[in-house]
Amino acid sequence: MILKQDYITKEILDYFKSFNGGQGLDHWSPSSSQNFTRFVLNYSLPQEIRRLFRIRYKAPFGNLVNNTAQRLTCEVLYQGDKKITLENKNYDEIFQQELDAIDKNSPPVDAKDKLAREMMISYAHPTIENMKKAVKEIFGNEKLVAERYVSSKDKDMLIDIIGRVDYESNTKIGEAKTKPPTIKKKRGKDEYYMASTQLPNDPDPMHISQVSFYYHCTNRKPFLFYVNENEYRIFDDTHDMLRSDYLEHQYNLLTQRLKSWEQLIVFCKGDIQKLSSFAEPPELNHPFYYRDLIDDQKKQIKQLWGLDA
Repeated sequence: MILKQDYITKEILDYFKSFNGGQGLDHWSPSSSQNFTRFVLNYSLPQEIRRLFRIRYKAPFGNLVNNTAQRLTCEVLYQGDKKITLENKNYDEIFQQELDAIDKNSPPVDAKDKLAREMMISYAHPTIENMKKAVKEIFGNEKLVAERYVSSKDKDMLIDIIGRVDYESNTKIGEAKTKPPTIKKKRGKDEYYMASTQLPNDPDPMHISQVSFYYHCTNRKPFLFYVNENEYRIFDDTHDMLRSDYLEHQYNLLTQRLKSWEQLIVFCKGDIQKLSSFAEPPELNHPFYYRDLIDDQKKQIKQLWGLDA
């Protein structure tokens, strides 16, 4: 079943209103379109519930590093509909503001996570410095914009794909990925330490899928770079996975996947329970995807797949 644009009606678009707790689904994200089961589970819940999802320190670490680096290296930052000129370049002030935002919006999951968040601060500073060095190596003295929204909708798609570009000049785009240290327990002792996470020797295919979307939207020279507290690694279009033809192929795969999801939603007339029958049951022993579920997620897993989480 392929829906041509001429046949898209209000009734068909209404099938997407069952998502987000009845508030509706009006766009896809290039970073959240990898797994249909997690999509059905998470986006069947309202946004105010998703904001309560438990998030361990690694994601906040990445936000702390990248947000701080963006505010230091870029001239303009987009926040929703706002276009902000970044005039304050005081490192200590910016770092503390970003850290305060994390503490407010993403509380620790447990005592171990609380300790990791305290320990991560000393690792964040050198990681930010390496992020700045990577950005400088890629963009030189070009004027930079952070978090600009870009969108695209392939033919026969029902809703747009929308994403935000990490770093952008008039000629280049950069997608940044941090590799936070991992908290580990000392053998035989009730003590913890942080161990460095190695940078990849090749790009992560999931990250390439994201880059392919931004490249398609901007047609600017793409860069994907990884950063930890010790070093950074930059991939550009000299790597096979960042060549223009490969990126366009990955973009086509992305849109094909999303179009198939749209067809399923239409086929099920937006019925979340019916949709769940087309999604594999959650792999509850996964090391992190289903590790820190809140009660609303557990209830949804029980309702949709009959599993006790």
